[in-house]
Amino acid sequence: MIEVEEKLRIEIVEIKKIMDLLSGLFSIRTAFFYSITDEYSIKEIAGNMGDYQPFCSIIQKELKKKCIACDRDHFKKAEQGKSPLLYQCYNGLYEMILPLYIEDHIIGYLHFGQVRSDDSFEKIFNMYSLSEHSKVDLLKKEYKKMQVFPKEKLLMISDLFTRISEIILKNHLVEIQKARPEYYLKKYISENYSKEISIKSAAGYIGKSSSYITHQFKKHFKCTFHQYLLQFRIDKAREFLKSMTIEETADACGFKNRYHFSKVFKKFVGLTPKQYKK
Repeated sequence: MIEVEEKLRIEIVEIKKIMDLLSGLFSIRTAFFYSITDEYSIKEIAGNMGDYQPFCSIIQKELKKKCIACDRDHFKKAEQGKSPLLYQCYNGLYEMILPLYIEDHIIGYLHFGQVRSDDSFEKIFNMYSLSEHSKVDLLKKEYKKMQVFPKEKLLMISDLFTRISEIILKNHLVEIQKARPEYYLKKYISENYSKEISIKSAAGYIGKSSSYITHQFKKHFKCTFHQYLLQFRIDKAREFLKSMTIEETADACGFKNRYHFSKVFKKFVGLTPKQYKK
């Protein structure tokens, strides 16, 4: 795993493979933009069609400020909406931005772009003030060469990108570094609740002392480490009891035995596991 920036860990090779596949499959520009600051200073991992379309390259020679403003405005809009944003850029081409979050923290964006719809050049020329450019004839020529993507296909690609984002996060291809230990504490509990874990083992996982966990955990989670762990285990138990026996559930949730499990379960839920199961 390669460390990038100060706060992100990114599997660059794996992300690049995904971008290359999507780029090659649809013959479009794809990229993963990453930055977890509020600044508009974003690096990218682009697919194998990472170069700009000739139409865009010509536009940018004279109207680059317009392109930068478009990106900035739509990145902000996608981040505020916390959802995929499919839009026409300020020069008439379609693009999509999908913000990626770990908890409520923005860690980057999936992007595809520079795709033309079935709009005529005359239509986008008038809608997007391309008369400001000095090489209108060349723009028209390059626009007509571009592959046309129906809106329905763009929506399908957008849906696929959403699913790809879930794969990236689920497989931890992008993670926040241990500069945010509270994130890693939750991660440690969610991945090890079925085992015998403690403040000491959690402290070792995040590279901090046991006293750090004791003092900082309540500050971030409004409860002790032990209380959080028990609540997490009981929440899982309520799911498992729908399809598992009480003994199986107790074991799967890290309890020493059925008696201990029943005692804790009743304290949190108000019912015994047997009553809850009925």
